[in-house]
Amino acid sequence: MRDFHTITSTTGLLDVGEVERFGLPIAALLAQLRSVIENLSDAQYAQKPVGVVESSIGGHVRHCLDHVRALLSAVNTGVLDYDHRQRGTAVELCRQAAMDEARRLMDELSQLPGDAPARLVRMSVLMSADAPPLRVYSTIGREMAYTLSHTIHHNALIAAMVRTLGGWLPERFGYAPSTPISGQLGNSGGPAAATL
Repeated sequence: MRDFHTITSTTGLLDVGEVERFGLPIAALLAQLRSVIENLSDAQYAQKPVGVVESSIGGHVRHCLDHVRALLSAVNTGVLDYDHRQRGTAVELCRQAAMDEARRLMDELSQLPGDAPARLVRMSVLMSADAPPLRVYSTIGREMAYTLSHTIHHNALIAAMVRTLGGWLPERFGYAPSTPISGQLGNSGGPAAATL
């Protein structure tokens, strides 16, 4: 029986060597996130609640970076656990720590081996607070797609919080690549809005 890597590489399920198509979009999201953090004050970064959102921008940033860190760790270990996180860390409380960690993760994403997307990982998934975690298998490529989507989702929440605080946002921050902006559909006037 052929191993999983051979099967996915030869059947076209995953294109080995296309790591740039996976890692660079995540790094680009982190660069955008880093620029948002840079334009906030320390007080804005740590403030909670922000409007109707009970958590801080820093909490969402830490959560996103935790997921990227877990994914990158799994490239080498073959084990992925998104639920293993530490709350209240320097990344959550200090803008500079968050910007430094985002930069470190961006650098690490740029150095992923070409076969990384095809690598098999064993995941621990907590489906209920009162049940043991499930053990499932995935690939780094699939989890990179998930991490991209997860980061976009939290960037959208961060964008709403930054708008509440009157802060600056880069264009398309928090929008999925497939989400058209109303200005792209021929609508005019006012700030662009997402069309779901």
